[in-house]
Order: sequence, then C-alpha cells, then structure tokens
Amino acid sequence: MSLPGSGRDNEALISFNHAARLTAVSLSLLTSAATGLAGPPLEFDDPDTPGAGKWEINFASLLEKRASLWEFKPVLDLNYGWGERVQLKVKPRLVVLDPPDEGARASAGNIQFGVKWRFLDEPKHGFAMSIYPQADFNPPGRSIERGLVDKGHDLFLPLQIARTFGRTRLYADGGYNWRDGREAEWIVGVAAEYRLADKFIVMGELRDVAQADFDDHELFFNAGFKRRLHEHWTLLASAGRTIHEPRGERPAVFSYLGLQLTF
Repeated sequence: MSLPGSGRDNEALISFNHAARLTAVSLSLLTSAATGLAGPPLEFDDPDTPGAGKWEINFASLLEKRASLWEFKPVLDLNYGWGERVQLKVKPRLVVLDPPDEGARASAGNIQFGVKWRFLDEPKHGFAMSIYPQADFNPPGRSIERGLVDKGHDLFLPLQIARTFGRTRLYADGGYNWRDGREAEWIVGVAAEYRLADKFIVMGELRDVAQADFDDHELFFNAGFKRRLHEHWTLLASAGRTIHEPRGERPAVFSYLGLQLTF
C-alpha cells in the first residue's frame, strides 16, 4: 500500500539519483580533462602523472631547421605511473643530421631517464606541484665523433607548478641543467592549455634557456594541439620558432608530430 505523496517522493528520489549520477560522471570527465595534458607536443611538463599502473607512450618525430642545417629526431617516449604520484620515464632517441654541402648522417642520440614526483595535489592545496629530475646519457657507438650529440651527460633538476581554471590549465616549469664538460643552464618557462572540445586541446608555451651566469640566452615560442582519435590514441602536433637567439646563433624553426598511446 502506498502512502500519500509517496509517488511524488519516489519521482523526486529518482530525479535526485539521476542528477547525482550525472554529476559524478561530469566530475570524472573534468578530472580526466585536467590530468595528463602537459608534456608532448610541448617541451615543458606539468605535475600530472599517468596514474597507478598506467602507461603513456609517445611515438614522435622532431624536426629543427637552423639556417641551412636540418636536424631530425625520431623519439620513443615511455612513461609509466608508479602509484598515483610518481612517473617513470625512458626516452631513447635517433638523430639524423643533414648539414649543407655534406651527406646526411644518422646514429643513436642521447637516452633520457626521468622520475617525476607530485607532492602537492590541486584538489587539496589549490594547485599542484612536482619535481622531475631527468638525466641524459651519451649513447654507445660513434655518435659523439660524428657530431650528432655533444660529449657529456646532462642532469636537469626542474620544479613544476600548475593550476586549472575551468577549461584552461596554466603551468610553469623551470630548473637548473647541469652539463658535464659544458656550461650549465637555467631553463624556465610558462605554458597554457585550453580544451576547445572533449577531444581537442590547444596549447602554447614560452621557454627561455639561459647560461648559468645569465650572460646570454635563447627564447622561443611553441604552439600546438592534441586531438583524441580513439579511446587510447591521440594525435600530437606543434610548431614554433626562436624569438631571441644566443650570440653567433641563427634563428631556428622546429616542429613536433606524434601519436600518443595510453592504457
């Protein structure tokens, strides 16, 4: 037997449950939209990580032209979420150099290892923050002798900070780059991403590389997009150019094109 008004109460309860489910789904989508956005095709990273037990693999090609010198770098960028706050990275490279009046040459490039640790979460602290030490090592073989990589190892010690404002993600990344046998650098910059649609994100960054004594620097701008093609596949692309070059250097233009696999 129904109590008076129980039909209206049941309808209200069903509507409330339906709204609660929609809210939960919406929050889930917003959370996924605000994570895992940074990195390729930009140079900089934000504090986000892939998530516990998840992979993010980028298959990409980088092209740079400075005066009449062309440099092409196929890259395999492997990232694994070791828990919710830690990301492990391995990035082997191939370098193809095509200098003017010389034949093109190719060999292995430096291999990079990195560990990101996010120690502040945006929902709890109002912004996210992480550290991301990354080390570059010379490959075996004759890449140094053939002028494809600089001799010596690099150790980059950056800090990332980010905050989300609706569909916009703002972040900054910067730190000290120690270079074996060469002058150290400070690398700093800012970036922004905007979600135009559920499957399409546009982004841009301004990045500065300065000598350790700040005597000279190189500033460049880069802009790109991410277009999700499938549940696990995303198209990545960007292009940019230098705005200010170090003394003796020519202006450079560059591009990034790749596919990102997540699972």
